[in-house]
Amino acid sequence: MTALQTPVPADAKGRHFGLVAFGTYTRTLTLAHASHIGTVVAALLIVALTLDLAARANQVVAQASGGVPGLILHMGWYLLLRICDLIGNLLPLACFMGLFWSEITLTQSRERIVIWNGGRSPLQSLMPIAVLGVLLGALQVTALAVLRPTAVGIQIETQLGGHGEWFDRQLKPEERRWIVLPNHMVQARIDYRNRTLVDVQLFELSEAGRLAGRMAAASAVPADVPGIWIFRNGSRWTAPAEGAPSPAQGTGTARRFAEERIALPLEPLWLANLGIDARYLPQPTLSQLASIKGLNEPSYQAWWHVRIAQAVLPLGMMLMASALAMTLLAQRTLFRPMILIGLAGYFLYVTNNIVVWLGEYGQLPPLLAAWLMPLAMIVTALGLMMRMERAGRD
Repeated sequence: MTALQTPVPADAKGRHFGLVAFGTYTRTLTLAHASHIGTVVAALLIVALTLDLAARANQVVAQASGGVPGLILHMGWYLLLRICDLIGNLLPLACFMGLFWSEITLTQSRERIVIWNGGRSPLQSLMPIAVLGVLLGALQVTALAVLRPTAVGIQIETQLGGHGEWFDRQLKPEERRWIVLPNHMVQARIDYRNRTLVDVQLFELSEAGRLAGRMAAASAVPADVPGIWIFRNGSRWTAPAEGAPSPAQGTGTARRFAEERIALPLEPLWLANLGIDARYLPQPTLSQLASIKGLNEPSYQAWWHVRIAQAVLPLGMMLMASALAMTLLAQRTLFRPMILIGLAGYFLYVTNNIVVWLGEYGQLPPLLAAWLMPLAMIVTALGLMMRMERAGRD
């Protein structure tokens, strides 16, 4: 399908006049766009909360107290926390669909033709989208960096919902975890809140991967000196040196100790947040973890960049919706182009998430994973609009 040219009045060539950036046109279109986007956000939240509550209703109800009023308040509190968690995921898609909805109404009411015949080109019609891009970009960053980590943190502390179950920070009597470090392997119960290892076994490996020693201790805590851990009430076994007599004649040495300091490349802050996805961490914690050199966790750096880059993601989604609608639905609404544009919005949303995931798992550089899709959408949309503008002048 070929793009429809922007209609230009006969006397428009050579005409120069000033546009009021925040005039009636901007205010009217901004409110209309915001209304449509807000409606789509509400619809997406209703669907997401319904699915979430269907799976967690029994657990949430079991934690309520105080009869029916207490149940209503508890359910409302849970839903509020889930909204704070979900809004950052759903807002970019809502920006595309809501803006697309607005563009359809402009086509059906012929308002776009009136606007263009009045001498306002596609690029000159972007002020409402720019205003909303700034406002919704700030909301997106706030949702990802403040609302979501706060909501998830509250759920963890109160053991509420799925996050409270998955990221439980309590010391469990039976749960033991393996931690793989350079030249060390650790098996222990983890006291996350106190950044302590309990019932710990430490396996020391040589450069060749040979077992060089084993330590078992009641607990291990970080010392005041970074990189040093204090093991208490344990025993150490040291393997025979390589080339020493066979195990039948020399089986290494063992000794007990009350306290021993070991150089261990285990970051206490990382240990305290082990198992919690980077996207759910508070911004100060995420910044600290992302700045630690030698910490082989690309997800921290990726999400540090993502939270900044997504300030322009709503703008990119809205620009793409507007550019595609102006290109394919400039003067009349057709079923096939409408479906294609809707699918394109969902494709852009999913693709952005995939690129972020690739950065999170170290398959793409964090900076590229964060900025690739938002900037690509903005550049592509502006390119389509400039093409329409040049076509209208010819």
